[in-house]
Amino acid sequence: MRLFFALPLPGEAKDRLRAPLEAAKKAGGDGVSFTRIEQLHFTLAFLGEQPGPDEALAAGEALREGAPFEVALSGTGAFPNAARPRVLWLGVKDGAALLIEAAERLRAALRQRGFTLEERPFRPHLTFARVRPRGEQSAKRALAAITPGEFARWTTREACLMQSVLGKGGATHTVLRAFPFR
Repeated sequence: MRLFFALPLPGEAKDRLRAPLEAAKKAGGDGVSFTRIEQLHFTLAFLGEQPGPDEALAAGEALREGAPFEVALSGTGAFPNAARPRVLWLGVKDGAALLIEAAERLRAALRQRGFTLEERPFRPHLTFARVRPRGEQSAKRALAAITPGEFARWTTREACLMQSVLGKGGATHTVLRAFPFR
């Protein structure tokens, strides 16, 4: 099973993101592949293919140690950088430090249980698109189409272990277990 931990977005946050992301999609055209609004989430840790969820579920208990916190999305960017965009994202204006804390607490628990994770430090961002080969100009147009300002704000109350099943129409994500913050 293909697993990852995510911090979900509530419906009202996704609703607020619909207009700016639709503007980006229209401007970006075919050079950019956009994440479906209903699947937007913060990835805290990607585990890839695993024989089952038990060890990940046990590590996820570390998430319950955190308290609910406010998140605000503002700003845009690209990885690895704006000159060579491969991933387009929205930034975290408020709540970044607590989001990093939750991700690091989870990653420490996963490593203790033998999971191998990427070594790069966690950088809070909300991926909304991936750039197709030779789509750099499309990506730049997509980013430029998003009006600056705060896109959404909410109190996040849980993180989830998710299963991802790849198919012809893209990935389907299913919540295996939610871990409410204390």
